[in-house]
Amino acid sequence: MIGRNEPCPCGSGKKYKKCCEKKQDGLDKVLETEVMALQIDMMRFAYEKFSSELETVSSKYLHKFSMDEMKSEAFNELLHLWYMFTVKRDNGLTIVEEFASVQEGKFSRPQVKEWAESWQKAYPSIYKVANVRGETYTMEDFFTKEKEKVTYIGREDSLSKNELVIGMFVPFKQAKVVFMSTFERGVLEAIRLEEKFMEEFSEVTIDSAYIRAEFPDLAGKMVEFELSEEDVQQLPVQDKAQERVLGLFADGAKKRGYPERFLEFASMLWSIYCMKESPMIRNEQNYAAALIYFLDTHFMKEQQETQKALAEEFGISAGSVSSTFRKLDEVLQPVIQTFEEDIEAALQGAS
Repeated sequence: MIGRNEPCPCGSGKKYKKCCEKKQDGLDKVLETEVMALQIDMMRFAYEKFSSELETVSSKYLHKFSMDEMKSEAFNELLHLWYMFTVKRDNGLTIVEEFASVQEGKFSRPQVKEWAESWQKAYPSIYKVANVRGETYTMEDFFTKEKEKVTYIGREDSLSKNELVIGMFVPFKQAKVVFMSTFERGVLEAIRLEEKFMEEFSEVTIDSAYIRAEFPDLAGKMVEFELSEEDVQQLPVQDKAQERVLGLFADGAKKRGYPERFLEFASMLWSIYCMKESPMIRNEQNYAAALIYFLDTHFMKEQQETQKALAEEFGISAGSVSSTFRKLDEVLQPVIQTFEEDIEAALQGAS
């Protein structure tokens, strides 16, 4: 990628940001529109000409799993992608290969034709978000451990490191792009699923051929999975520094009379934060104080302490409490909404 302050490759002598960057942005938008249009054309071709085959695939697999309506719809879409891209029909072609053959000579530009040809090798799988850099994700195949750079087009929310993504990626510019949509599982679910799959498939070599053949069952188990209360309560910490933060927090929380059940939820929240962010902890007191302030802010307003008081107690600056609190709040706000009723019940049970 060209840096904005680097010389423009057109040879004008100007910086890239002052020369061709805007032209490139315009071209990128055109290409994004065309790549999405090609995806839609492929889906339309499949549903218009092979709807009965796709319905048969749905009937074969959907009944094997217990899912709510939202999960069933997502799994059904994944089944159809798998069938379109990997299953050879009676004529020896997949639906996507047949699409490319029928459309030969009709593509709007050579680039679109290249996409249609290169996408024929794609297949859906399960991925872990290995790294996040801006709008580009490094996705690691859950089974083969192969990595690839992936972007989403038009996605407003972002994924977190270590989440699971079920779907398919196809070549686009220097990276790959998501084909239509993906189904995601959060970090906690990812941990429990990894444990479950390691146990279940410990004696199975899972390569690309296996994934192509068994994707419906692999994806079905991933989508169907539901966390139990035990899963939530038995979260691990990842290293000694994170464990020490939890110890400092627990000492401070006991001084304040936090109920035991509430402490369990606080430990869970800290574990989730660590799994999502993998923080480099240089000052454990910062995080312990910020965690207390976070919990007071959201659940213990009647006894909330000031950042200054917490800073004095833990021997740090008020600014450190404030900045670390903001980090926690950004990641954990959506999480506490999921467990809000359980946390409130824990507090009420102790009152």
